[in-house]
Amino acid sequence: MKTASFVLLNAVLGALAAPTQHRRRDTKEYDIVMAPSADVAATLATLNLNVDMQDIFATYNNSHFRGFSGAITADEVATLNAMPEVMTVGEVVEISIAASRTTAPWGLQRISQAETISSSKSTTARTYTYTYSDTDLGDGVDVYIIDTGIYVSHSEFGSRASMGFTYFTSNTDGNGHGTHCAGTIGGSTVGVASKANLIGVKVLRDSGSGTSTSLLAGFDYVAAQHSAKSSSSGFVGSVASMSLGFNGRSTSVETALKNLVAAGVHAAVAAGNDAADACDYSPAAIGGSNSAVVTVGAANIDDSVSYFSNSGSCVDVYAPGESVVSSYNTGTSAYATLSGTSMATPHVAGLIAYYLAGSSGLTPAQMKAKVIAAAIDGVLSTDDNPDYVSGGDLIIVNNGST
Repeated sequence: MKTASFVLLNAVLGALAAPTQHRRRDTKEYDIVMAPSADVAATLATLNLNVDMQDIFATYNNSHFRGFSGAITADEVATLNAMPEVMTVGEVVEISIAASRTTAPWGLQRISQAETISSSKSTTARTYTYTYSDTDLGDGVDVYIIDTGIYVSHSEFGSRASMGFTYFTSNTDGNGHGTHCAGTIGGSTVGVASKANLIGVKVLRDSGSGTSTSLLAGFDYVAAQHSAKSSSSGFVGSVASMSLGFNGRSTSVETALKNLVAAGVHAAVAAGNDAADACDYSPAAIGGSNSAVVTVGAANIDDSVSYFSNSGSCVDVYAPGESVVSSYNTGTSAYATLSGTSMATPHVAGLIAYYLAGSSGLTPAQMKAKVIAAAIDGVLSTDDNPDYVSGGDLIIVNNGST
């Protein structure tokens, strides 16, 4: 992600191992994703490993995928690849951080009208009008912001924000990126779905960095929460917002995310800020026709694809992502203006929550189709992005109100 946006990831504390011995030699760090029926302990035993070893960093035991992450040898990799219950074995990858209301940021007006914004075009003013037909505004929907955490005391959130999980020692947002994304999703004045529950899943350090292991752990947490809540009478839906990405591909992350979505968790992910083909980066690459994940590119107030936004056939929709005003972590009434596909993604995550409150029975695939069908065609240009990659629909999200 570019300067003002970050790429975040999620990790579950799951079964973090207590180190009891020294790390072995001649190993590399891998993420192993296994079938939901797999026995992780038995698989480790086959390799003469166990969860108490320092080489095993985390295990994943939710009902949608199993697995572990750890430092293993080339021979152990070969053994795992030969096991039918093992879906993917991939090296651990570093990840990093990749806005009717008459006091709304420009992004909220843009996603609730068909026409290009024709006012003074100040990107930093909160003088725009957000129009919506569903006053539920995401009420009851759980949105998991897989990021740097959330500053839950911000005035935009009331009592709707909480920290659900952290992979690190810190249990708050020391960066600001996650709080900014949470505001666009569900802030009371700057958010799309201002009645949604906002749950922080801290998978990035305060510096904005993390790994595929921490992200898989985050998926494990979200999967467990979704399974535990989905049978309750008041359950509306689960949405995962991921303004994060890798410098390349991670088959382990892509497989786990596909399983998470297949289990009923709706997901919006950032296309990336490299002005390149989104199909070359995880998790953006599983957008398009590859899964029910919605991959989101960034557009500016002039209705052009932003100069930094990734594009291509893996991008499903574009959303406001340049000079977006939202909540920040430096005070209860603090705001910041940031840019990136990290800022575009929460608009779509919030829109999914907005739709879910009125249509809770929609599957992720049906929701993706709804988001795409409601998007506006014929207004976006690529004037500001000379590196635009063709192949995807050039459409900007809309809530269908006007």
